[in-house]
Amino acid sequence: MKLSVLRSTTDGSASLYLSVDDRLVSVDALAAAYGAPELAGLADVGELLRRGDVVHTRLRDLAPRAQDLEAVAGPVSYAPPVVDPAAVVCVGLNYDAHIAEAGRTRPERIVLFAKYASSLTGHNEPVLKPAWTHELDYEGELAVVIGRTASKVSPTFAMDYVAGYTIMNDISARDLQRAEPQWIRAKASDSFAPVGPVFVDIDSAPAIDDLIVRTTVNGELRQNESCRSMITQVPELIAHISQSMTLRPGDIIATGTPAGVALGMAEPVYLRHGDVVSVSIEGIGELVNTVVDA
Repeated sequence: MKLSVLRSTTDGSASLYLSVDDRLVSVDALAAAYGAPELAGLADVGELLRRGDVVHTRLRDLAPRAQDLEAVAGPVSYAPPVVDPAAVVCVGLNYDAHIAEAGRTRPERIVLFAKYASSLTGHNEPVLKPAWTHELDYEGELAVVIGRTASKVSPTFAMDYVAGYTIMNDISARDLQRAEPQWIRAKASDSFAPVGPVFVDIDSAPAIDDLIVRTTVNGELRQNESCRSMITQVPELIAHISQSMTLRPGDIIATGTPAGVALGMAEPVYLRHGDVVSVSIEGIGELVNTVVDA
């Protein structure tokens, strides 16, 4: 099951849609057609997950019937699959080749930092390049969406808390990352976390080891590496994070970026106004955003 969130062109409100054979069908329409009031009024994947496993399962069971319903017509505006997560936890230095290109050594501990709901932006929405950075970089990543409240879980059972996956581009201002001891502005400024365009239910997703992160800038391939190369895999990440903070339904974990970022080039080519960045993971989708001077 694949889900997307679309914004209304009139009031900006968000609603949940099923992605069916490259068509988008309203979950509200599905709920009305098949007598499922528990599925009505869902704004995003986070709200679906907070309504609990029974509601999530009900949507999964009804999803095949969406093929019989009318798809959304005309151009659409995507929002992130989770519009307002309680936490966006990001993992740094989780691929050896990326560590090498950054001139770093493998850290002794897992490196974590945070983004905020205000950092999120959707597919086809602009990435804003502030005037205060001249070294704006991309980082394509697999993002994990938490499905159940997770506190102090073990690696053995950690995947039981995963609802599914999406894609994130961890936009980074490298000059600020060097200049400021905390990465808040460098990593969590407005629009610095494009996410989407779809959420893929874990029951429909390929195995993590089969997922390959590919990033292009203006059509040029920059990143191309399997998620099996992660130093710390998803179960261990969830277990580690949940020892110190409670993860809630709809929370996002960005699992780190592979090699190929601008920072790692002999002569770095950072993002400029008009650049088009695409992050794709086969089996999940393609996230595309254009850089715009703020």
